[in-house]
Amino acid sequence: MSQIAPPDDGLSSTHSNGTNRRKSSKTIREEKGLIRSALEQEHFEDEEGSHHSVDHPHGHIGSARTPWYGTTVVLLSEVMGTGVLSLPFAARTLGWISTLISIPLFAIIAAYSGWLLALVKREHHDFGSYADASTELLGHAFGAFTKACMLVNWGALAVYYMIALSNGLGDLFQGMCDYERTIIAACLLILPCQCRDFYNISKYLSIPSTLAIVVLLVTVMVNLSEDDLEPFAQSTSLEPLPNTSPFDFLASLSAFVFAYQGQSIYFELMSEMKDFSQFPMACSSAYFGMCIVYAATVVVAYGVKGANTPEFLPDSMQDGLAKRIAGALVILHIAVSYVICCQPLHDWLHSKIFPQTYHEESRLGTMHWFLITTGYLVFGFVVGNLIPFFADVQALIGSLFGAPTIFGWPSIFFVMMYRQKASSWLEAISLMGYGHAFVCGMFLFICTPLFCILGTTGAVQAIIEDSKQAMSPFQCNK
Repeated sequence: MSQIAPPDDGLSSTHSNGTNRRKSSKTIREEKGLIRSALEQEHFEDEEGSHHSVDHPHGHIGSARTPWYGTTVVLLSEVMGTGVLSLPFAARTLGWISTLISIPLFAIIAAYSGWLLALVKREHHDFGSYADASTELLGHAFGAFTKACMLVNWGALAVYYMIALSNGLGDLFQGMCDYERTIIAACLLILPCQCRDFYNISKYLSIPSTLAIVVLLVTVMVNLSEDDLEPFAQSTSLEPLPNTSPFDFLASLSAFVFAYQGQSIYFELMSEMKDFSQFPMACSSAYFGMCIVYAATVVVAYGVKGANTPEFLPDSMQDGLAKRIAGALVILHIAVSYVICCQPLHDWLHSKIFPQTYHEESRLGTMHWFLITTGYLVFGFVVGNLIPFFADVQALIGSLFGAPTIFGWPSIFFVMMYRQKASSWLEAISLMGYGHAFVCGMFLFICTPLFCILGTTGAVQAIIEDSKQAMSPFQCNK
C-alpha cells in the first residue's frame, strides 16, 4: 500500500478546478517519493483507451505485474471465505424467494462498486488506496480518518483470522489450550506471510486457497447428500419463517451483503495490475464465480437440511475422515485469508518502520519484512488471548466499516470525482449520469447506514452475551 503523507500548505492554495488540484497533489506526493508507479513503471494509453504499464526490468516488489486473471484469483480467495458456510442458515430465515434474489443482486452491487473504483482509478492513476482517494477528493482530514479506519479494520480482521485458525486446529487436534493452539497458528502463518505483494500471493497462495474452499464445499455437500433425510426441499419455505421480525429479516439479508465484501484493497490490487483498465473484467469474473458457488451451496444445503440447517455447515457433519478433511481445508483457506488481509497493513508498517528497504528486493529488505510480519503475529497472539471475546469485538469493527467499504467510500469517491470537474452539483450530476447519481445516492444514504446499524447491533448483542461467560486472559480452555 502506498504511503500517505499529509499534504503541505500548498494544497490549500490550489484552485477548486479539478485539474489544478490533481496536479498539485500529485506533485506533492511525487516530491515525497510516495508514488510507486512513477518510480517503477510507466503508464500509457493506447488508441483503445486501455491503461498499460511497462514494468521495471527487475519486476520490483509492488510493481504492476499481476495479470487480470491473477487479480481474479486473489479476489476469489479474499472475498469467498468461510462465510459461505453460514449462508444456508440465513436462507432458512429468508426463504427461497428472498434468498435467490439476494445472491445475484448483491453480486451485481458488489461488482458495480468495484466498477466505480475502477473509474476513479482511471482518472487518478496515482491512487493506491482508499486513503489516497480520500485525501485527494475530500481533503486531508478525511484522508487521515479513512487511513485509520482501514488500518484498524485490517489489523482487527487479521487477529480474528488467527483466532479462527486456532479454533480450526482445535477441531483437528483436541486437548490443547486456546493459547497453545494460537501459538501453533502463528507459527503456521510465518512462511506464507513472506509473500510481499499481491503478485506473489496470486502466484503461490490464491489458487490453493480458492481450491480449498471449493473442495470444502463439495465435501460438505456430498456428506449432506449421503444423510438419510426427508425429500429435497420438503421442510423449506418460499417465504420468510413465520414470526420473523423485520430486524431478523434484514440481519439475515446482511449476511449475503457482507459475503461479497472486499473492496478495501481494490486500489492496491489495481496498482499492481499490468493493465488496471482490466480490473472490471477481473472483478466481474470473480463475482460471477462467487455467485455460482454461493447459489449452489445454498440450494443444496438448504434444500437438504431445510428447517434443520445449521448455523455453520461443517457442524452438521459426523465425526470422521470427511470432517477432518473439511477442517484441514478450512485451516488452509483461513491462513491465506490472513495473508491477503494483512498484506496492505504489513506494507504500510514496512514503509513507516523500515523506509530504506521499502519494496527493495534485498536480503535486508526480506529480513525487515520478516520482522514486521512476525512482530504482528506476536501482537495478534497477545491481543487475541488478552481479550477472550475478541472475535465479537472484530465483528463490531467489521460491521462499522463493512457497509461503508462496500457502499459508502466507492460511491462518494465517484461522486466527488465528478464534482471536481463541474462548477456546480447539478452539472456534476449531469456529467455522471442521473442513473449513476441515483444509485450512488441509494448507496450513501440508505444502504450504508442501514447495513451498518444492522451489523453493529448484532455485534453489540454478541459482545454482551459472550462477556457474561468470558474466561480470564490466557486461561486454558481445552
